[in-house]
Amino acid sequence: MVALGPKMLNTANRRLDWVPTIADLKNPKASELNAGVNLTCRVTVANYQFGVTGTNIVTDPSPCDRIEAGVPGMDTFEAKFDMFRFKDTIDDLAWTTFTEKGIPGHLVERIGQVLEGENPEDMPYKAGDEVAIMQGLTLSPVPMSPSTAGYEKFTQGFAPGAFEPRAKVSAGV
Repeated sequence: MVALGPKMLNTANRRLDWVPTIADLKNPKASELNAGVNLTCRVTVANYQFGVTGTNIVTDPSPCDRIEAGVPGMDTFEAKFDMFRFKDTIDDLAWTTFTEKGIPGHLVERIGQVLEGENPEDMPYKAGDEVAIMQGLTLSPVPMSPSTAGYEKFTQGFAPGAFEPRAKVSAGV
């Protein structure tokens, strides 16, 4: 039996940013990513959706085929988050950033890749980090109904464009 190291926890292990401009989705510069809006602590874990959600299967049998076999087609992917509202405008960054539909930009997610004891949301992006990047447009922000006691929130969705699930951060300015 092979001895494996500790598994990666999914709590307190991510960083999520909104970055207006990235020149190369496969090799974004650390300076581009660090200039974005850090959304990590403004997003709820409930309804956190970012990345590939499935793959369409293409089936096109001929009359002589005995089964409807398929091949992998286009991937589907999604980005949609419930976000907290804050009393102070300086903290209400998600609400003041996503003001309307059609704002172009990039969502960037980094999982792990920080030293033990470091908070991923506080650690800047650095050369060599692996990140997922989704280019897209904002959908209209939707205030959530206060159906239960809790915090004020809104749902922010994105119309996806390009998606690069394993980009490598490069050095440079």
